[in-house]
Amino acid sequence: MKKYFKFAPFLLIVLVFTTLSANKLKTDNDNKQKNIVVQITDTTSDDAVTVGGNLTVNGVVDGDAVSVGGVVDINGKITGDLVLIGSSGKIGPETEVEGSFVNIGSSLDIDKNAVFHGEKTSINLGPINRLIGNRYLRSYGTSNYPMHRIRFFTYDYSWFRSISKFIIYYLMALAIVVLFKKGTRNVEKTMNISPFATFLAGFLVELLIIPSIVILAVSIIGIPFIPVLILALFVAMIFGNSVLIYMIGKYTINKVGKKNVHVSLTVLLGLIVMSIIPLLGLIVNFTGITWLNILFVSLYFTEIYIIITYALGSVTLSRFGTRIYKEGQENDEK
Repeated sequence: MKKYFKFAPFLLIVLVFTTLSANKLKTDNDNKQKNIVVQITDTTSDDAVTVGGNLTVNGVVDGDAVSVGGVVDINGKITGDLVLIGSSGKIGPETEVEGSFVNIGSSLDIDKNAVFHGEKTSINLGPINRLIGNRYLRSYGTSNYPMHRIRFFTYDYSWFRSISKFIIYYLMALAIVVLFKKGTRNVEKTMNISPFATFLAGFLVELLIIPSIVILAVSIIGIPFIPVLILALFVAMIFGNSVLIYMIGKYTINKVGKKNVHVSLTVLLGLIVMSIIPLLGLIVNFTGITWLNILFVSLYFTEIYIIITYALGSVTLSRFGTRIYKEGQENDEK
């Protein structure tokens, strides 16, 4: 576990890079504007695609309209497909979509008079939204609250919810570690042997999540595979996170010189250590001190990002715990 501390500066740099690069995503379509506005008297001859921007359609889009992680206001005609991924906004009564309508993880207010001639597909992306944290980050730009209102309760925390989540995470992690002993061992050894490769693999998986979903959604025929992709990511995240909790528990027990500790206590101790920052943040919330609230929110997101990245990377390299990944060596199949 000591190897992880060597990469702490690198992890923070990559975290900042990831946040900044998310705003610089580009598409290969003819229309690459971040904010797209089609007035009521306008007709576009190209696809309207925006990533992280605003998509306003009051006129006619002679092609497909795609929004990824943006804000939409649709109240016009679209001759192609309408694909909304992780977006928010409204679809007005004058909307007419001749092609398919695909809604993946978006929060929309759809008027009952909106007309959709093609197939309608809606997929809940709750796990992915939590994975990326897009709905939290987007609130910084849209919220009218002053900075002193940014506290842990803003991020859906309360004592009851925290305790409930703690119990659920504990039981889930314990079940995974007990039922999948070989898989747990392979994922654990992968993280210990190749910490840098593990983080890099997780980072690459995160970078490919949105492009993969976009490609599957735009291709239309790939839409049925999106739930499979989401399920695989969710399982990988839970599996890797459970193993990481177990590893932290073992590391803590070894540090205090204890031996032969039951796995249930090991998992419990690991989860307690992992919950220190959220717990302190919950306590700091009551102080009303602005800079402390902001500090612990930042630490919380940093912790979550690192945990998820290592979880995805370790499960990916170990092929869901079926082997031990050894960087630069022949990998052992288990």
